[in-house]
Amino acid sequence: MTLPSLLVLGTDAVLAAAPATQIQLAHACLAAGYRAIIPSSWGDELIAARVMERVGRTDAPIVQCSCPLVANRLAAHGDAIEPMTFFTVAPPVAAATYLRAVYAPKVLRITFAGGCLSGSHPSIDEWISVSQLLAQLAERGIDVSRQPTEFDSVLPPDRRRFYSDPGGIPTQLALNQLLRPVELIELTARDFAVELAQHLLTPSRILIDVAPALGCACSGAVTADGARLARTRVRELEPPRALSPVVDHAVPVAIESVSSSALAAPALRVDTAVLAGRAVVASGAAPQSGGTTVEASPRRTPSGPSRAVLGTMPQSRSAGRQLPRAYVARRRSSPKGMRASGVRRQLQDGASAKRVRWLLIGGTGVALGLALAWLLGLVV
Repeated sequence: MTLPSLLVLGTDAVLAAAPATQIQLAHACLAAGYRAIIPSSWGDELIAARVMERVGRTDAPIVQCSCPLVANRLAAHGDAIEPMTFFTVAPPVAAATYLRAVYAPKVLRITFAGGCLSGSHPSIDEWISVSQLLAQLAERGIDVSRQPTEFDSVLPPDRRRFYSDPGGIPTQLALNQLLRPVELIELTARDFAVELAQHLLTPSRILIDVAPALGCACSGAVTADGARLARTRVRELEPPRALSPVVDHAVPVAIESVSSSALAAPALRVDTAVLAGRAVVASGAAPQSGGTTVEASPRRTPSGPSRAVLGTMPQSRSAGRQLPRAYVARRRSSPKGMRASGVRRQLQDGASAKRVRWLLIGGTGVALGLALAWLLGLVV
């Protein structure tokens, strides 16, 4: 029996196919025999939601580590920086694990095309590079640039985003919706060690991202433009943002992890003596700072319009449930017994608190108006 063959398409693969569009690349991959083309942004969404749950429970700086390159760069400091780091699997692994959970007990064959080192993870059956993917298409006589630019007869998997930006980092807009907002800081200079240390010594509610600075393929930092324009370039190729979550966050997916299988990278030059004892910050205490002061240049991630990509979507499980498809804004209710998203709860609680606040203000205004009318009546 032939297993359903799904292709998780890396961010760098989409960039490499230009000037062909994402839709054209998806058509080409479908013509090569893949049953569905899954965007790695599904993994980004799962990771971003889990990161928001984590940062929503702390008053200390947190470094997001969702890339093998970042894991290796920070690993040199061991216990010194670990309390301030939130480790997760990489987006391709999160997407593959999600697919297996949704399709269970059906067995899948999952291929990942991209440069992320997580392609060697056991959840992925075959890992091919971007050049290998394009070469396979050329060998089959499939010209990506000649593929249709639209999907006429099928609805492709939904490539929109709700919580995330490329690489799995939550957007600043999403972080602002938490009960206690968190500031997103992206360090884009490759020599970011001193700046990172300064941010970690600040008792602020911040989420620090260093992935693009290290050339993270999932964030799009794979061209000469460097880290500063990486995510902007990817967003230009994506459809507008969704109005509700795109993937089912109630599906249990193992996200949190400490990556130890990635290739070695240069050690991060952070003074471990300065960072030692920073565990107190995890409890909200203000540490004593020292050393050279570096003025941080936080860069907020802008949101931008994009276009789409995709593939046909097979059904999963015996009940025939389908995975998210393009431009479907509504989600199915969470299955009974499954873990509900803590992020959505926080957003809903925050909205409820705002409504209560406005009702109290409105009620107070009405009461004052009635009192003033009563006083005027006495005077008359």
